[in-house]
Amino acid sequence: GMPDIHSGYGFAVGSVAAINLLDPQAVVSPGGVGFDINCGVRLLRTSLTEAELPAPLRSELINAIFKAVPTGVGACGAYLPKSEAELKRALQRGMAWALDRGYCWPEDLDFTEEGGVMSE
Repeated sequence: GMPDIHSGYGFAVGSVAAINLLDPQAVVSPGGVGFDINCGVRLLRTSLTEAELPAPLRSELINAIFKAVPTGVGACGAYLPKSEAELKRALQRGMAWALDRGYCWPEDLDFTEEGGVMSE
């Protein structure tokens, strides 16, 4: 799945950056794509090489990740608060609001800027 494509800090969310894989100092940084508001971009690192992951297994892995990682708001707007009061709670509690509703995992708060809620 593709993130929701909009302007980011460094470049548009959904853009692809070319990295020189022959350079041992090369890095991939999700910080180039609007990490300020958690645009649904996730970074997964592995020590596996492409050669160690044959195409059928690679395809299976991609499909498993796609099924396990939430993408988009769904056909019914599942992530949207249903009332003004609920919107206020979501804005005040941030990811804790999403956690209460099963939209994320507890450990996501540990890996989200400011624990998923902006301080006042």
